[in-house]
Amino acid sequence: MSYIQSLTVFLYVAEEGSFSAAAKKLELTQPTVSFHIDNLEKDFGCPLFTRTSKGVSLTIYGKKLHETTRTINGLIAGTHQEIQAMAQGSAGRILLGGSTIPADYILPPLIAKFLKDHMGLTVSLVTGDSQAILEKFNAGEIPIAVVGAKPADNLVSMPLWHDTLVLAAHPDYKTYAQASPVQDWLLSLPFILRKKSSGTARAALDALAGLNIAPEQLSVIMEVGSNQAVKAAILNKIGIGFISAWAVETELKSGQLITLPLPGPAIKRQFYAVSRQPLFPFCLESFWQYLINQNTTPQLLPDCAHHS
Repeated sequence: MSYIQSLTVFLYVAEEGSFSAAAKKLELTQPTVSFHIDNLEKDFGCPLFTRTSKGVSLTIYGKKLHETTRTINGLIAGTHQEIQAMAQGSAGRILLGGSTIPADYILPPLIAKFLKDHMGLTVSLVTGDSQAILEKFNAGEIPIAVVGAKPADNLVSMPLWHDTLVLAAHPDYKTYAQASPVQDWLLSLPFILRKKSSGTARAALDALAGLNIAPEQLSVIMEVGSNQAVKAAILNKIGIGFISAWAVETELKSGQLITLPLPGPAIKRQFYAVSRQPLFPFCLESFWQYLINQNTTPQLLPDCAHHS
């Protein structure tokens, strides 16, 4: 019996929740799947699954083996990638994910500097909102991610930079910058919102909650999937909206956009780097160490973030 094959079968049973579903995915017979699991349980001397009429679930021993097996699979996949890179004469490929603000504004200059210092590497950057990137990370599709939402406590993560959200508007709305009470004009003006799965939307809704404003009270005229779409809508006078200071630094400096002040402290959120451990090939670990050492880099902060 191949131990690696048995662990692969175990992993499929654990993630599919049944022997029959695992057998179908692996294109094996159900007795063959049972054979592998029985042998593993005999080898470890304890039950790995609790069997019921509805399927199977991991025991405490099975959960430990599941965690270890996923690590082993990651090591094998990483080693395979590293050997292929060596055979092809290249140093390796870095795959990472970034939510919209990190991917558009923060990561590109950092990646450029890293590649300059590590000749021969290539980088693939997957982008999306924070929830989408974390879903890809949890599915094992990307080994490193930078997002604007706090990852689950069981993940290896590191807080990096802060982001400041501003309430941006076209200069035609400048009279509202001095108007009060804020709640009156905030509820009456057309509002542009990011999709709720984005870190920007979560931070904005938290800020509104601090003003005792619920999302359904807003006059939402448009919901969009990116900061660029929010900015374009504001520039075209469709409405006002919360957006990262990174995304509108140029427009605020040029006067194309203004910010409408809100009572209370600046609206800030944290960016986090998250990774699988251990990281293979070695270039991934090198990039991870480089990335987490950037959390105090002051020149990365947009000027408007300091006085918004």
